[in-house]
Amino acid sequence: MASIPKGFISLNELCPDMKFVMSYATTDNFTGEVVHGYKAKKAYLSEVAALALCRVQKKALEQGLVLKIFDSYRPAKAVAFFQEWAQRPESNPTIKDIYYPLFTRLELFEQGYIAKQSSHSRGSAVDLTLAELKSGKSLDMGSGFDFFDDLSHTDSSKVTQEQKKNRMLLKNLMESEGFKNFSQEWWHYSFRPEPFPDQYFDFDID
Repeated sequence: MASIPKGFISLNELCPDMKFVMSYATTDNFTGEVVHGYKAKKAYLSEVAALALCRVQKKALEQGLVLKIFDSYRPAKAVAFFQEWAQRPESNPTIKDIYYPLFTRLELFEQGYIAKQSSHSRGSAVDLTLAELKSGKSLDMGSGFDFFDDLSHTDSSKVTQEQKKNRMLLKNLMESEGFKNFSQEWWHYSFRPEPFPDQYFDFDID
């Protein structure tokens, strides 16, 4: 069982009807590896952010939708792992094509897609999408999670009207409960004000 700092809470326990993908606890992510610190497909957030996200979930359910969580709290060791991964030679062209076809690994940091200190480690950031409650099918957002390209910019002009509508639906739901979008990634939101604005946590997810 993870040793959870005071002020954090498990989303799995608080809102068990969310869909927990937790990509970094699997090999289905841009590194192709299980990321350091992710030992279970569990999601943690600061308590205030988690409660707000559960209110978003309630509003989504009223529209026949459900929140699908890709990532939430991220251990600092995971961020260090991303930096170490970026220093290695490219080894998997298939994964590169899926997640970052136009950039080198190091350029992902230079372009602002991956941070050397992540807001996720402060406990109030979440990566997510919307899915249909009945079918479980994700809404079409025009790009996948962690597709590092300007197509993933929230207001990208390259997406269809339907995809833009879906992005705005997610954005409006999240903003209604105090979350702010990161403009380069339609899936990334941070709760404001953050309860731990200057702290970076490193407990394992297990």
